[in-house]
Amino acid sequence: MVSIEDLRKYETELKAKFGGQQIAVAGASRTIFSVARHYGGCKISGKHFVYNAEDDSLIREDVVKWVKKRKKQGDGNEG
Repeated sequence: MVSIEDLRKYETELKAKFGGQQIAVAGASRTIFSVARHYGGCKISGKHFVYNAEDDSLIREDVVKWVKKRKKQGDGNEG
């Protein structure tokens, strides 16, 4: 699963690719989107966000796919 920490690793590339669009919600269970943890995700402004129980975040589905692809490429950012 992709976490908020993964997003920090790719922050510059994500800003270039997705611009100023919202790509994540940290502390999702303490927001109006808390119901997402029961359904595995939710839609925010027409975009599907996936719930990550490990760090209580919602991350846009297309961003999750992009980060997984980058991690698979083994670009050395896995720390």
